[in-house]
Amino acid sequence: MGAVVWYRHDLRVDDHEALRSACEEQDVIRAVYVKDQKKRDFKRGTQQAKFEQETLENLASHLSQIGITLDIVEGETIETLDSYLQADDTVYFHKMTGTEEVASEQYIEDKYAVRSFETQTLHRREDIGSDELKRVFTAFRKRVEAKGTFYDPLDPPTGIQLVKEESVEANPEIAFPFRGGESAGRARLQEYLAEPVFTYKETRNGFLRNDSSKLSAWLANGSLSPRRVMAELQEVERKKGANESTYWLYFELLWRDFFHLTMRETGSRLFRSSGLQEGQRTWKTDQLAVERWIEGKTGVPFVDAFMNEIRETGWMSNRGRQIVASYLIHELKQDWRIGARYFEQQLIDYDVASNYGNWAFIAGVGNATRTPRFDPAFQQQRYDPKQQFTKRWT
Repeated sequence: MGAVVWYRHDLRVDDHEALRSACEEQDVIRAVYVKDQKKRDFKRGTQQAKFEQETLENLASHLSQIGITLDIVEGETIETLDSYLQADDTVYFHKMTGTEEVASEQYIEDKYAVRSFETQTLHRREDIGSDELKRVFTAFRKRVEAKGTFYDPLDPPTGIQLVKEESVEANPEIAFPFRGGESAGRARLQEYLAEPVFTYKETRNGFLRNDSSKLSAWLANGSLSPRRVMAELQEVERKKGANESTYWLYFELLWRDFFHLTMRETGSRLFRSSGLQEGQRTWKTDQLAVERWIEGKTGVPFVDAFMNEIRETGWMSNRGRQIVASYLIHELKQDWRIGARYFEQQLIDYDVASNYGNWAFIAGVGNATRTPRFDPAFQQQRYDPKQQFTKRWT
């Protein structure tokens, strides 16, 4: 009889309840991560794959310090786990957002002894209220700020020291010159909280290295815990004082919670053409228009710049994502899910709930009472008036 820690979007040793519990309760522990090829029947961006590999190498290094081997296996999740697990194993894991993730969890729970935990979000669903989750973010935020509970992050199991992140030479023209892995995520968190966070609200729509936190990349694959981010943010606020910008970082963590908790409550609805709205929506698909959008050949330089950036780096600013999504949906009149799927392939910080939640919002079929539009010409005049970003990427 042994313990298996089943890793997915929680690729860390810090604030990892499943790993901590396994270490406290079991003598023999294995760890497994499944690269599900069934889900990856499309071409992944090279930067996304590279970030994942760096993350797994960092995790394996940390686990090896306490004698745990990280087994990385490929194949369809359920079939692969069935082959990997032994009948008397106890499976330790964190619950995840997403219909495929939930289906895998249910299968494992039905067949094996399990210990499951909740650490993917900052707030737990049960702390917010028992009635239906508020579908409008402002209502959700007010409820959480009134009733939500912060949980202290757990330190790594005894014997694990986080590997010191080697400095990454920053290219000033690239917004995301960072490595994957927990060590890099913690280093970035410390770097950002040291000073840039205090001007976050003013700079967050910019396109450079310190204009925004960039923490979403490590939060997305779980190499950084939202509770760790919040704990260190609160510590900085105690020492240096809080301002509107430090609150805004928490505000963004709330948006992340909102999307995750909404998807958990609505299941697969967000993948429909009409999203969370009632009825059916018909969207056209013009393959040539989509290909030009993907290749950065729309003829609108500001849009093309962002599309070239994501293809080369796996990153795009939040403002850029809003602009290119609005252009695909409202100008080219294309199915919003095509754009969401492309982002799923490319983004280093791909997160199923945030990605589909944001795309549905722009399409007017998500959590919104209005349909937002982002005019490229106006956005460029406001955020890139000297066209430094546009010229770099076109």
